[in-house]
Amino acid sequence: MTNPGGQRQVYIVDDDALMRDVIAAHFPPAEFSVETFGAARDLLRRLPADAVGCVVTDVRMSPMDGVALTEALRAQAPKITVVVVTAHANVALAVSAMKAGARDFFEKTEDLARLVDAVRSLNDPPPEDPATAAERDRVRQRLQSLTARELEILVEIGQGRTGRQISDGLGISARTVEAHRRALMLKMGAARLGHLVRMATLCGLDSRPFGAEG
Repeated sequence: MTNPGGQRQVYIVDDDALMRDVIAAHFPPAEFSVETFGAARDLLRRLPADAVGCVVTDVRMSPMDGVALTEALRAQAPKITVVVVTAHANVALAVSAMKAGARDFFEKTEDLARLVDAVRSLNDPPPEDPATAAERDRVRQRLQSLTARELEILVEIGQGRTGRQISDGLGISARTVEAHRRALMLKMGAARLGHLVRMATLCGLDSRPFGAEG
């Protein structure tokens, strides 16, 4: 995922100029070559089919949002990996982007140093590679340790629902949802919410109601 100069290539797409600059400033220039774009279409015009690197994109943009950009990149530049960043209220859109092929997502309120660490880790094979099948097997093994309620909440998280939506839908308190989410992260070995979403997506929990047969 490095360019000819040995740096990791990162493309940042956000229609908020200040946010672009803030994100870009967190990537050490000795390690990363960073280009920024104010619109998804500007990036697509720039990238050749054999481009490598990581795109860090906002979700809610116009006229092309981060989900549509992720889908376009999968077709135009399949070696590119995608990480989406989202405002707290846009978790459902971020989940849609992961279904479209994004590898991870971050909320904009998170420590951006962790975003840089996530980009560093994206030297792993793309989702079609055998390594992902092994990851899926590990996730399925961890699912066996969950209670029925924890599994139910993981399905809800994988479908992009917020804590409040889960609370209202299941008829339990927001505090109870948060307690279950913490237990989920511990049992599943997830450091962040984005990891839980990826695990749910890997196992197909993001596309079926709780209790449905796989």
